[in-house]
Amino acid sequence: MSAGQQIMHLLVSSLVFAVLTLLWLRFLLQFLRADFYNPVAQQVERLTHHLLQPLRQILPATGRVDLASLLLIILIQLAEVSFSLGIVQGESLNALQLLVLVIFALASQLLYFYKGALFLLVIMSWVVAAGGYHPLYALAQEITDPLCAPARRLLPPMGGLDFSIILVFLGLQIAEILLAHGFAVIAAVVGV
Repeated sequence: MSAGQQIMHLLVSSLVFAVLTLLWLRFLLQFLRADFYNPVAQQVERLTHHLLQPLRQILPATGRVDLASLLLIILIQLAEVSFSLGIVQGESLNALQLLVLVIFALASQLLYFYKGALFLLVIMSWVVAAGGYHPLYALAQEITDPLCAPARRLLPPMGGLDFSIILVFLGLQIAEILLAHGFAVIAAVVGV
């Protein structure tokens, strides 16, 4: 791969990562029914509104599931994988192989997103004073609470320290390992 191809791949991957992060956040905010009045949530809504508007006419939101966001996430990931394989690596795959790669990439991104949200939650907990409020911290709590609440029942806070986040982070690491091994098995079957 030439230097130009590497630079192009880096720029496209970075842009795709930023857009997909915003879209995952938008999807999860609606799915988890997070506080819409949070300034960070409102900014995410503003940044993704124009991207989702054409799809919203075809796929309106139904309850907690934002089908337009989910479809756009899948389409962007499909385009990024196709770009990476076709232009950068010069390979072509059949539809089943491409589908397997996209599903693996989406699952990996969601795990990576949650690990990042947990990391942000930990860092922000050091910065935000006990009982204080910061919109980004509140949003990170809302997003990670469905994972942390069951872990808190197993490992309640001790002396003001919440060790359940370590348990959740460990669970996400285990899920990544299982996903990678599952992908390896499926990839061997479909020939990726």
